[in-house]
Amino acid sequence: MSDDITRALVHDLRTGKQLPSDALQNADLSNTDLSGVRLQGYRLQDTQLEGANLKGTTWRACELDHVRLDRATLSESSFVECHGRSVSWQRTAAQRLWMKQCTWHDCHFDHADLTRLAAVNTIFSGCRWQAVTLLQTWLSHCDLSGLDLTGVTWTQSHFPNSQLRQTRFTGATLSQCTFNRVDASGADFSGVQAKGCTFHGACLNEAKFGDAVLDGANFDQSRLDHVQFACASLRAARLCGAQSVGITFADCTLAHADLSHLQAAHADFSRADLRGAKLHAVQLPDALWQAAQLDQVRRDDPERLAAERWQPPV
Repeated sequence: MSDDITRALVHDLRTGKQLPSDALQNADLSNTDLSGVRLQGYRLQDTQLEGANLKGTTWRACELDHVRLDRATLSESSFVECHGRSVSWQRTAAQRLWMKQCTWHDCHFDHADLTRLAAVNTIFSGCRWQAVTLLQTWLSHCDLSGLDLTGVTWTQSHFPNSQLRQTRFTGATLSQCTFNRVDASGADFSGVQAKGCTFHGACLNEAKFGDAVLDGANFDQSRLDHVQFACASLRAARLCGAQSVGITFADCTLAHADLSHLQAAHADFSRADLRGAKLHAVQLPDALWQAAQLDQVRRDDPERLAAERWQPPV
C-alpha cells in the first residue's frame, strides 16, 4: 500500500467517513494517529497498527484476525461485539479498556498494560497473558478457562460469575481479589499468595490449592468436592456453609478458621492445625483426624444453634 493511499485512509477515518468493510485489510497503519476514531463493521485481517495512537477509539462488530497492535496506545478505548484470532496486543498501553461480548482466540497480551480493564461476556480462548499488568481489573461473566496464568500478579481484580475451568494460577499473586460465584472446577491455585481473597459461592470442584497462602480467605457457600488444600495456610479463613465430598486438609493450617456449618463427607484433616478453629454445626461424616491439632477448638454454640433452629409460632 502506497504512502498516498495510507494517508487517504487515515484522513477518511479521522473525518468519520464510512469505508467499505474490507478497506483496512492488509493496511499498514503503523505509528499513525487514529485517536478517537470510530470503527464499525470493519474486517481488519492482517492490518498493521503497531505503535499507532488509538486512544479513545471505538470498535464495534469488527473482525481483527491477525491484527498487530504491538506497542499501540489503546487507553480509554472500547471493543463491543468484536472478535479476533491471533491478535497481537504485546506491550500495548491499554489502560481503562472496555470490552463487551467479544471473543479472542489465541491472542497474545504479553507485557501489555491492562490496568483497569473492564470486560463483560467476553471469551479469552487460548490467549497468552505473560507479564501483563492487571491492576483493578473487572471481568464479569468472562471465560478464561484453560489459560496459563502462572506467576501473573492480579491486584484488586474481580471475576464475578466468570468461567475459570482448568485455569492455571500456579504461583500467582492475588492481592485483594474476588472470585465470587466463579466456576473454577479443576483450576490450579497451587502456591498462590491470596491472603483475604474471596471465593464466595464458587464452584471449585477438584481445584488445587496445595502450598497456597490463603489466610483470611473466604470460601463461604462454595462447592469444594475433592479440593486439595494439602500444606496450605488457611489461618482465620472462612468456609461457612461450604459443601464438599473428599476434601483434603492434610498438613494444612486452619488455626482460628471458621468452619461453621461446613458439610464435608470423607474430609481429611490429618496432621492439620485446627487450634482455635470454629466447628459450629459442622457435618463431617467419616472424617480423618490422625494427628490433627484440636486444642481450644470451638464446638457447637448452644445459644446460636437454638437461634438458628427457631421457628415462629404457628
